[in-house]
Amino acid sequence: MTLRLHNSTYNNENLLVESLISEAINMYGIDFLYIPRQFVNKDEILGEDRLSTFENAYPVIMYMENSEGGFIGQGAFASKFGLTMEQSATLTVSRRNWQASVSKYGKTVLPNRPAEGDLLYFPMTKGLFEINFVQHQEPFYQLGQLYVYRLTVELFRYASEKMDTGIPAIDAFNDLATSGDADVEKPHSYGDNDKFRERAKDFIWSTQNPFGDAY
Repeated sequence: MTLRLHNSTYNNENLLVESLISEAINMYGIDFLYIPRQFVNKDEILGEDRLSTFENAYPVIMYMENSEGGFIGQGAFASKFGLTMEQSATLTVSRRNWQASVSKYGKTVLPNRPAEGDLLYFPMTKGLFEINFVQHQEPFYQLGQLYVYRLTVELFRYASEKMDTGIPAIDAFNDLATSGDADVEKPHSYGDNDKFRERAKDFIWSTQNPFGDAY
């Protein structure tokens, strides 16, 4: 038995397989815009940054793996937070396309692969999706190499992040911050909180009654 060690360089077989995979994705794939997340004030404990910005968008072709040929999930349903739209999908992008379309610009958090938390814009439905998980070792080392990334995405829940990509359809999500003066340097400017501040003026707050009494 001969042990075949992993080789970081591509041979002719690797190049052929990679070319066939990239060509198939280009033929049957769908156009997306990849939008890398830019951290402004990251919480190192929770790994979150509510002041994230999105300033770049790069076209890339991905293949949708769902057998129905569309997004899956419950769709629209009523939850304790109101009407919620749930859509998800599994997408495949070739590493070659990723390098040529996104990675070479050096604007992503993880320069060597797609990152969880980055966004994808689907122009056909005008939907914005967030990457929840990136499987970067599947299929597992065919001929000793890796050729694709598989992304698990779901419909993005906008939380007043700043969109400044220069693409009107994407930057229009800023309008969801209804205060009209959202500024990443002023966290209190996000959301329509004026009505709550005005309502609070009608209550008397005290240590005896922390919930307040209306006038």
